Amino acid sequence: MSRRPLLLIPMLSLVALLSACAGPMPQPDPSEAWIGLQEEAPNDLLAERVDGQKIDDGRYFQVKPGAHRLDVTLFEESIGDANQQDCDGHISYSAFKAGEHYKLVESSLGSEVSARLYDAKGKQVASTHDFACMPG
Repeated sequence: MSRRPLLLIPMLSLVALLSACAGPMPQPDPSEAWIGLQEEAPNDLLAERVDGQKIDDGRYFQVKPGAHRLDVTLFEESIGDANQQDCDGHISYSAFKAGEHYKLVESSLGSEVSARLYDAKGKQVASTHDFACMPG
């Protein structure tokens, strides 16, 4: 028996497992604000907490209208290097609106890591420079 079919089975199992983990994004609740995350490749930005409360899905935030603090973790990969930094930061915004879509965008320049919050029109409404990074 050829080794090729034997290698194909584990590879297909891995693909199925990884696609199940990501799952489809839920539909936004129109009574809440939706905050999507955007990172620079090869980094990963994950949602952690809203107002100190742990959230279930690290791919986005949903919040009631008003003021909230969003805590995120950035897993920053160094290009051409096996080192990774884990960076924790937060951003606060006082005017989240029901049914609005926001985007939290990570930016890394040298050792500086920041994030900016944009509203649905692309206007920057909040930013942070308070990420604390540690080797991963």
